Amino acid sequence: MNRIVIAMCIVFWASCGAKKTENQVVDKKLNPNGDSELAVVMRIMHEHAKQLKEEILAGKSVTPYPEEIKTINTAEPTPGMIGNKEVFVGFAGLYLSKLDSIYLADVNQKLQYNHMVNSCVDCHQVHCQGPLAAIRKLYIPNN
Repeated sequence: MNRIVIAMCIVFWASCGAKKTENQVVDKKLNPNGDSELAVVMRIMHEHAKQLKEEILAGKSVTPYPEEIKTINTAEPTPGMIGNKEVFVGFAGLYLSKLDSIYLADVNQKLQYNHMVNSCVDCHQVHCQGPLAAIRKLYIPNN
């Protein structure tokens, strides 16, 4: 009987602490503590890069990039992941310019795409090295 009462108290206590407000980060698929705005933007960037790679390799026209990518400079990072905001903003600006260059007429899209991936690698060597292996898989081989 005591075990049932204790179990019910634990369930009640856990449910009280589980309430969420509208502004809290709820997506916990990859991070049990929730995701920062910048982490979400980075995932969008990664998915878009994979799509670009497929389109370039297939010789298709590239689809426009998601608007969320433009928020890279203003998205709130995970605490402690960005040591120097000014350096990060410089890397972000370089990434955006490399991304834009893929969409210019008369460019080698494969080369420009790999330059974009280089800008990701360069930034992640300084800030948040965790995703480097996944980023390096984005390169298009030079055949």
